[in-house]
Amino acid sequence: MKKFFALLVLVSALCSISAQRVNETVTMFGKEQITGFTINVDNAPANIVADALADKFQNQYYMKGTAKKGYHVYENQPCSAFGESSYDIYFTTVTVGKKKDQTTQLTLVVSNGNMNCITFANDPRTSRNIVTFLENFPADVEAYKVKLRIAELKNEVAKLKKDRAAMEKDRVKVNDKIGSTNDELKRNTDRIEKLTAEIEKNQAEFNQTHNPALGEAISKSVKEKQSLQKTQDSKQKTLLGLNNDIVKLNKKLEENAKTIEAKEAELKQLEQQQQK
Repeated sequence: MKKFFALLVLVSALCSISAQRVNETVTMFGKEQITGFTINVDNAPANIVADALADKFQNQYYMKGTAKKGYHVYENQPCSAFGESSYDIYFTTVTVGKKKDQTTQLTLVVSNGNMNCITFANDPRTSRNIVTFLENFPADVEAYKVKLRIAELKNEVAKLKKDRAAMEKDRVKVNDKIGSTNDELKRNTDRIEKLTAEIEKNQAEFNQTHNPALGEAISKSVKEKQSLQKTQDSKQKTLLGLNNDIVKLNKKLEENAKTIEAKEAELKQLEQQQQK
């Protein structure tokens, strides 16, 4: 009995020393009481912590899980981080603490099958491996957040470049309209100048001859000139709007370029960080 008590004390001491932030805990899986290990992960919401662990199990240990009773479950699968055997592994995440200092609590349960949960009492060696795994896991969460941010940045840069290409096409179209509007303005100006000369010439002759035909010609030319002048005024307004559009597009393209540059710089920095 004394030896058994001494062993419990030793196991408890080992647990306390090695676990640090990791605690052995009792939790519920449906209506079943199971024993596992918990760790609090700061600066990451529960869904990100869960996704990070699922990503690690899948990509590093080639494990496939399912959802069951609020847990991610991996049944009868090897995981070298814990030992050489195959295990039933369960994990879940919850948000704990008050709003201003909330954290995510991760609970990990490892079983030899039939809900025979591994604890320091029945398997100190595997338990220490689980604790080490969990102690290192917050760094994995940070790496996963970097991975997510890299993917997010790539999508953002791709969209910004797509937007830039669209704006550059719009700028070409607007410049084409400016060119065609200027051509129309020049043609109208030339015609107005010609009509003005004709009106002045016919008016001089009419003043001398009072020829009715010249009076009709003058009236016709004046009406055409007035119509062209209205068109000219409208085209000038259109040209002003088009020039304003170019200014706005150039400003947007400049801002787009700066944003792309900043995001690509962040992306490069994160990719270098990821490779370390």
